Amino acid sequence: MLLSSMFYPFISFSSSGITQTITLPDAARILFNYDSNLLGLFIDLSIIALPMSLLIILIPLHLGALRALPQGIARRLLKFTLALEPWIMSEIFLIGVLVSMVKIMSLADISFGVSFWAYVGFVILYISALTHLNRPRLWAQIGPVEKLENINLTHRAIDNDIKACHVCHQLCTQSVCNRCHSKTYIRNPNSVQKATAWLITSIICYIPANVLPIMYTTSLGDESPSTLIAGVIALWKNGSYPIAMIIFIASVVVPLAKALVLSFLCFMVAKPANDHTIGYTRIYQLTEFIGKWSMIDVFVVAILVALVQLGNLMSVTPGLGVAFFTVMVLCQMMAAHAFDPRLLWDSPKNNNAENNA
Repeated sequence: MLLSSMFYPFISFSSSGITQTITLPDAARILFNYDSNLLGLFIDLSIIALPMSLLIILIPLHLGALRALPQGIARRLLKFTLALEPWIMSEIFLIGVLVSMVKIMSLADISFGVSFWAYVGFVILYISALTHLNRPRLWAQIGPVEKLENINLTHRAIDNDIKACHVCHQLCTQSVCNRCHSKTYIRNPNSVQKATAWLITSIICYIPANVLPIMYTTSLGDESPSTLIAGVIALWKNGSYPIAMIIFIASVVVPLAKALVLSFLCFMVAKPANDHTIGYTRIYQLTEFIGKWSMIDVFVVAILVALVQLGNLMSVTPGLGVAFFTVMVLCQMMAAHAFDPRLLWDSPKNNNAENNA
């Protein structure tokens, strides 16, 4: 399905007798033409290269290829493959395509090509494949689950010096996981400091991401900039209330809320665990899950830039704001990944455990 979506027309855009047709790779290729190289590379990787790599590797792995490979190669291959998943954004790109179509359907005639429907099928099958992905079974091909001995079941894992591998989730007492050979820690080293650093960087990028234009629209030779908020307001005025709300929540509310939540959680690490700690943990899990959905607006801009290229009659070019917005979302994803929610359950006197292997 993914291969089929790359070689046929994806979307066609027609206005005043002029037609523009793009393929799926054009979403990134045209960004390279406007010197948005990093943004184009990110889109190429997140919607084509990474999902294709993940699926191509996972098929033989699920058929038992890990047992046939040398253990060192099998271990590294599985670690690499599973690490790709958080950075694949095919489903978000598809939503971005639909949002961008709502933005311009009042200005021109839009038609979906064979590739679009093939990509829809790919996204459905990809989500289904990940839903049924049996990670414990894959790791069992590398090595069995380690049995812990001489453990006091009345004590917490931290008191028994039990560590959970952050890669294969094996429980062990060694400083190196005997299954995937990753370093293990009672608590992730300097997680609060790392999360704070990523968070500060994202907050710095949040301001220009919302102030600078994310794209420029040229109509009959007249160029006008459009910020993120201006785009939401335009959608609302045009009566596209659901789409305006989706963009506003995903691109404005979610990044701000995520920054506030992660800041609050970093602060709560210094406080003793209480009845609300389980709620804090669930909030963290939700924050980590929804983080990459803020990328919708980036994909909207990418599709509009690729599709609306009719010269002085009508064209869209990327603005600097979309680059800051992309960096902001990626930094927030890194901040959520760096934060160790287990610290919320430790009393302040035990917080030095995050630096101990």
